[in-house]
Amino acid sequence: MSDLPKPLQTLLEISKRNCIKIDLSKQDNDFLPTKSSQVGGMGYLPVGETYPAKSDGTPLVLLAQLNFKQLTETVDISQLAHPLPMQGILQIYLDSQDDDYLYGADFDNPLPSETYQVRFWQDDSLPINIDELDKIAKQLKALDIDALPFDFNHQYAMNFALTSQSCTTGCYEYNHLSQKIDELKECDVWNYLEEDLEMDDPDEVLSVYDELANSGGHQILGYPYFTQTDPREYEKSLQEHILLLQIDTDDHENDIMWGDSGVANFFIHPNDLKNQDFSKLIYNWDCC
Repeated sequence: MSDLPKPLQTLLEISKRNCIKIDLSKQDNDFLPTKSSQVGGMGYLPVGETYPAKSDGTPLVLLAQLNFKQLTETVDISQLAHPLPMQGILQIYLDSQDDDYLYGADFDNPLPSETYQVRFWQDDSLPINIDELDKIAKQLKALDIDALPFDFNHQYAMNFALTSQSCTTGCYEYNHLSQKIDELKECDVWNYLEEDLEMDDPDEVLSVYDELANSGGHQILGYPYFTQTDPREYEKSLQEHILLLQIDTDDHENDIMWGDSGVANFFIHPNDLKNQDFSKLIYNWDCC
């Protein structure tokens, strides 16, 4: 850190916040219903409820399931900047039959849709709908599934840990934080490094900064990481939204790949999070 220019050291410090890092453990997909936090596999479905599907009846595939009670038993969520539910199960489902390999995303309309669906079960004490999930498991096994960002033959258990991170220069929050630092108020940080400090390789300096900021990887309520542009930069209606969940490329051990080494972000308005309303959860992913 001492090798960074002083304004970037200051940015690391003033933007520091707590978040939850997620470590994944790879397992075979056993197609058995579970309430556990995970990527992939078969999640929870209460008796009397139907499984998420497209209008033609094709079932979607579970991308992520967060069990908030399990999370709060592991992490002190009072240390976070925004409140998470104390219990309940949040699920994100994606289309596995997308010939364009967009993983259910609609970049013109990032809200839940036919190909990207969200479920939140506030009361997860209800019995599991075993018959419905058995039927869905058979349907999923019969599909030709290769348009997913993860290996459908595996599921990945989530392990949680409280950590801290700082804002990168590529996320929307930087616009506000940089105004607190005199050297960065009126100029682009790359230009500041090249022109004011006459550095030969500003990209290398920013790469070191981003590594120290620690915003990559799977996480909850941190600063988002992007390979392209933060969608909140150009969409005014999203500029108060915060990152709820990030699922990153993780191809060394867990066979997770968003396009060409990309990352997926799910954003929520703080008021919706406070009210435990996940019906307007914003879905975006980008890649190199």
